[in-house]
Amino acid sequence: MGGLSVRGAVSYLAAMDWTPLLATLLGAVIATVSALLVEARKERREARAQERRSKRELYGAYLGVLAQARNELQLIVLEGTMSEAERTVAARQSFARCYETRYQLEVFAPRVVVEPALDYFRSVRRAREATIRGTRGGADGYELAFHEVMEALTAVRDAMRLDMGTDGLSTD
Repeated sequence: MGGLSVRGAVSYLAAMDWTPLLATLLGAVIATVSALLVEARKERREARAQERRSKRELYGAYLGVLAQARNELQLIVLEGTMSEAERTVAARQSFARCYETRYQLEVFAPRVVVEPALDYFRSVRRAREATIRGTRGGADGYELAFHEVMEALTAVRDAMRLDMGTDGLSTD
């Protein structure tokens, strides 16, 4: 019989150099773990990018709809020839579309953004009420209402920029 005996096989395995086999296995483990880590990092980066895009869209929509309402309210105030009923309907219509994005923001934004965002929303709503009351441009009530709106806008914009990590960018 030309085969190895059990004793011969054991002595052959004992004398065999295991270094190349262990090095190969270790290399495979390192490559697999590295690939998993790279993939996990890529997924986290993509998730952060998607979250930032979503916030940018939501914050932009919120600021945009309130800015449009604010501008329309200013135009109503400057118009001066509307009846009280027309002014009331126009002011309420200009502000009505603000609720949808407000509710979205309340659900999806962090509290550090929601609080100043609601202050801004309420200040525009107070400007709407001043417009409905017939406050005229140049009157103290008009100036106070719209000054308050601009202060609240600055606060919410700063909170949004801080949340998105763009607070180091110039606001001018």
